[in-house]
Amino acid sequence: MEKKSDAVRVGMSIKAAASAEKDPIDAAEAVCEKVQGFVPDLAVLCVTPKHREHFESISETILDKVGPRNLIGSSMAGVIGPEQEIEAGTGVSLWVAKMPGVRVLPFVIDQGDLDALDGPADWHDRLGVQPDDVPAIMVLPDPFSIRFDQCLERMDESLPGATIVGGVSSGAQSPGLNRLFLNDQMIRMGMVGVSLVGDFRVSTVVSQGCRPVGPPFVITKAQENIVLELGGREAYSVLRDVHDQADAHEQALMRKGLHVGRVIDEQVAEFGPGDFLIRNLAGVVENKGLAITDYLRAGQTIQFHVRDGQTADEEMRSLLESSVEKMFDKPKGGLLFNCNGRGTNLFTEANHDVNVIKEYLPECPVAGCFAAGEIGPVGGTTFIHGFTSSLLLFHEA
Repeated sequence: MEKKSDAVRVGMSIKAAASAEKDPIDAAEAVCEKVQGFVPDLAVLCVTPKHREHFESISETILDKVGPRNLIGSSMAGVIGPEQEIEAGTGVSLWVAKMPGVRVLPFVIDQGDLDALDGPADWHDRLGVQPDDVPAIMVLPDPFSIRFDQCLERMDESLPGATIVGGVSSGAQSPGLNRLFLNDQMIRMGMVGVSLVGDFRVSTVVSQGCRPVGPPFVITKAQENIVLELGGREAYSVLRDVHDQADAHEQALMRKGLHVGRVIDEQVAEFGPGDFLIRNLAGVVENKGLAITDYLRAGQTIQFHVRDGQTADEEMRSLLESSVEKMFDKPKGGLLFNCNGRGTNLFTEANHDVNVIKEYLPECPVAGCFAAGEIGPVGGTTFIHGFTSSLLLFHEA
């Protein structure tokens, strides 16, 4: 009697590529050639504005030569591939994934939809998820045409436990110039995205590139985004003391640009990287209060932060090292959403972030973009960040 062979399980497979070819079709064909080998369930395409006149032909080339079942993407100021970060000029990046056992559902939402969607049931229906699903969601909003901050808040409320990551379209200086890709459609406004549910897992590394200066303080008086008192003292007086007690290098960084980290989980005994949501210090109010780009309240803990290339490098390495230590299997690939202010604007060398990721995850193909805002979770809540690297990693179940 002939023995039946066991069925071979086909696992997740991810490939990524980028090209700086000046000719748009040459660039599209170059990335297509590098990701051949399977029909993707999902493709993510990013294209720089230098190719604006050829967005459609680039997308058509990807659809024709790679044949993804689903494609989303956006125009971005810069694109990222496994080996390089193309910060300016002509660039195309392509990320493709074969995901057996995963339901992949692309979607588009505009401001009218956002105003009309009422409650979790509407969001579940629109995003193609069930109430008990815990999806991974990637979003690419156009900043000129949709209140994407409000959209993310509604998603968080309607999809508890979901992981939401993405990047804000960049490179356009006025409304109508960004482009969003959804399969064979070219969209000028709103937000495209994809929901993923099924036989896989995700992890995230959100590196905000800051380190604390001075001790943490509890807010004792605040009004909307103005911190008036810290530990019972005028907030500006507290800041002056922190500045005066810092060393010369930290003082220079504070004068260059000061940030405030708000503790996400007040139950943590000791605060470290990943425990703060970083926001900008916008100014001083009447030499007493501090204006923060966030709404704050009494009882919350904050700590002043500074940022430079060395700090951003150290924090990213620390978070990656910690993340890798917790993994029981290596990721199959990752999507990287970087701030326009990173790259050579922040680091002395080119390709910094992809090189660091490759150092800690050498067999993890990564692609992505330089965005005008990076979307990723901190403490289980989705936020829009600046100067941040938001990395979404895919694992087999």
